[in-house]
Amino acid sequence: MAVYEESGLRFELPEGAHFRLAAAASYRPLSGQHLKEMDFCWLHEDRMVLLEVKDFTATTAMLTGADFVPAKNHPNPWRFDELVCKITDTLLMMLAGWSGNPWGKGLLAELPAAVRKPVKLVLAVGLDLPAHLKVYLGELKTALNDRLKGRLKLVGVEAVALMDYDTLISRPTFNPYVSRLAPALPDGIQG
Repeated sequence: MAVYEESGLRFELPEGAHFRLAAAASYRPLSGQHLKEMDFCWLHEDRMVLLEVKDFTATTAMLTGADFVPAKNHPNPWRFDELVCKITDTLLMMLAGWSGNPWGKGLLAELPAAVRKPVKLVLAVGLDLPAHLKVYLGELKTALNDRLKGRLKLVGVEAVALMDYDTLISRPTFNPYVSRLAPALPDGIQG
């Protein structure tokens, strides 16, 4: 079992059946060239789960729905565009691997054997938001899937699952692997 802690979550992922594109030697030279990746990838019931997580609880006092959800006749919020890029770029990297091009062959050599051939994908985004922003999750999910609709069709994915952390860790695809970290205690206090 490999253990990671990120964005307020603990990940216990199966050895030999997970990967992080950010750790792939073939990805690192491209990461500074406007190429993004989703945080965690693992196999669950013959499907590859690709998950992006973000914790906005410490930075959201000044944020509103307009910081996440696109509005007609306005530029897209950068947080929205970042999600679109991370999902799109991750899909492109997997398709490059499965296409057999030289870069893709290098990437596949670093990944678990079970994903070196095309597999069904599960795309998910988990966001930790305070209550005043959770009301925008539905709008954000709709906008994200509308924006990605054609790209998702190309890879055989119906939709990106976008949810808050509580929903994420309650779902069978995620709860064997993902849990919340215990809140940090204030300085000087021991548990």
